Amino acid sequence: MEQDSTKGVGSRVEGVRLHLLQAIFGGKYPPGSPLRETGLARELGVSQATVREALHRLAHSGLVTRTSNVGTAVTRLSPTGVQERMELRSLLEVRAALLAARRIGPKEIAEMERRLAVFSGFMNSDSYFESAQADLSFHRYIWECSGNQTLYSLLDQLTMPLVAFASIVLSYCREHLIDVVHAHQPMLDA
Repeated sequence: MEQDSTKGVGSRVEGVRLHLLQAIFGGKYPPGSPLRETGLARELGVSQATVREALHRLAHSGLVTRTSNVGTAVTRLSPTGVQERMELRSLLEVRAALLAARRIGPKEIAEMERRLAVFSGFMNSDSYFESAQADLSFHRYIWECSGNQTLYSLLDQLTMPLVAFASIVLSYCREHLIDVVHAHQPMLDA
């Protein structure tokens, strides 16, 4: 990643965050992988402070775990951790959908349909990272429509590592993704 003096610090941080996000979802950094600030800064051509802030943002989303005096690593979920997150996500997402259903109109329905179509397009081409991001975008929009920011934040923290894990597993197995889209249609219909 080449440093561009015309870009502000915030855009460099966001660029590093997106680069790391794509690398994690693409399996370059599997769960448990250490993410060393100095090495990443050198590799990406940015300051260590830029990398640190990007990692902080990823930690906030639950995708990486920062441990004082140890470092940062990609979040590793045990089978129990996955199950616990799935159970909580199921409960909270139903609540978000119920709240959203009370608040949305034709404009919001059209936006959900648009996001589902984008998701479907990436799924048809088996684009794992892009489909994972489109999947998150679809769900995040529903969470946003709930009007409950705390609920949105909790769902985002629970879901981000799950989606990354699923993206990595699916890309390793070279699974066809189109069947996943069909599972989202009932949510839109409801």
